[in-house]
Amino acid sequence: MRVLLVNAFHYLRGGVERTYLDESRWLAAAGHEVAHLAIRDPRNLPSPTAAHFAPAADFGEGAPALRQFAQLPRAIWSGPAARSAEAVVREVRPEVAHVHAPSRYLTPSILRPLERAGVPVVMTLHDFKPWCTNRILFAHGAPCERCRGGRHWRSLATGCVQESRLKSAVGMVEAYAHDLVHAYRAVRLWIAPSRFVLEKAGEFGVDRARLRLLPHGVDRAEVATVTPGASPAAAAGQPATPAGGYVLFAGRLSVEKGVRLLPALAMRIAPVPLVVVGEGPLRGWLDSQIASLPNLRLLGYRADAELARLRANATVVVVPSLFYEHFCYAAAEALLDARPVVATRIGAIPELVEHEVTGLLVPPGDAHALAEAVARALGDPQAVHWAGMGRARLLEAGAPALHVGGLTAIYREAMERR
Repeated sequence: MRVLLVNAFHYLRGGVERTYLDESRWLAAAGHEVAHLAIRDPRNLPSPTAAHFAPAADFGEGAPALRQFAQLPRAIWSGPAARSAEAVVREVRPEVAHVHAPSRYLTPSILRPLERAGVPVVMTLHDFKPWCTNRILFAHGAPCERCRGGRHWRSLATGCVQESRLKSAVGMVEAYAHDLVHAYRAVRLWIAPSRFVLEKAGEFGVDRARLRLLPHGVDRAEVATVTPGASPAAAAGQPATPAGGYVLFAGRLSVEKGVRLLPALAMRIAPVPLVVVGEGPLRGWLDSQIASLPNLRLLGYRADAELARLRANATVVVVPSLFYEHFCYAAAEALLDARPVVATRIGAIPELVEHEVTGLLVPPGDAHALAEAVARALGDPQAVHWAGMGRARLLEAGAPALHVGGLTAIYREAMERR
């Protein structure tokens, strides 16, 4: 089968790229012909279609709002990305296209060339971009569904896009424009990585007959042990990993990931170290907490191989997310490593972490409950049993071969569907 995988980024950047790159590798290993469409970037991994990638753009958190506003036409409907899609379709002649997260870097414009060429399209719901202006149904520290029903003006009123009114205005215009032209009409089947996402998409108006449940596959293979342009020594000068037991948080240092709860957690579990791996907008704030919390260890960015070692040696892994996780690799990978997990009961997390069966669950945002649960996991002999149960479940449900089988079945269904 000739498969075109589409995603804004073609290097390991986060959970979306983990799925996209894993599926690329697994499909190729299963004998399928795989091509890609993304934006140009010096960090990109090799691809047979890299010459046709779309020009780079900058809509990140660090990009000034005025620059983003100047790029508004391309953010809404990217002509360069559409032309890149046309070139890839001409060269590859894909039998099916699997879209992950085109974001503002590619935009849904890439769907029109696929539609004109009659290429069946499936799309994985990594976020709620088709219905939520800031993608994650989260604003000002809490889950948010103010824009439900196409009321995108509420994103401007809320200022929910990167905490900026101007960026929210860009997002609002983008959302209304996509609604107006039925931007996602080419998608024949939607892939939900969790039952939570499947149900939520149905609530937002997706025809349930076009929704398919397929959790992400998980294994220990490394897609890219070092992000091109970075180095395992990037953390040089950072605190060393504790020699004894420790609690691990690994993820983006942002509000929605529950990072503001970490200092309180460190204080409650002292002297047990709380090791924090990752970068993000709250890094500076966490740095300011270290002086009063000697057991809080910030390791910054760590490459995949190093992160895997840190996770495998952790006594407990904590996942204090405040937003609707669509799948939650942080919990899944910890379970696969047979690590006790303490996580919040939100989004898809309870589909991985079952309370007192494969880990412990606490209410989101409750620092006291989080600290109590972590203390329990550190001392309860049952924690080892929970971790073993979690690993057994992940080995079965997250097997790459099982995932590829489900994926190709969805592809074939899309190819037969009109």
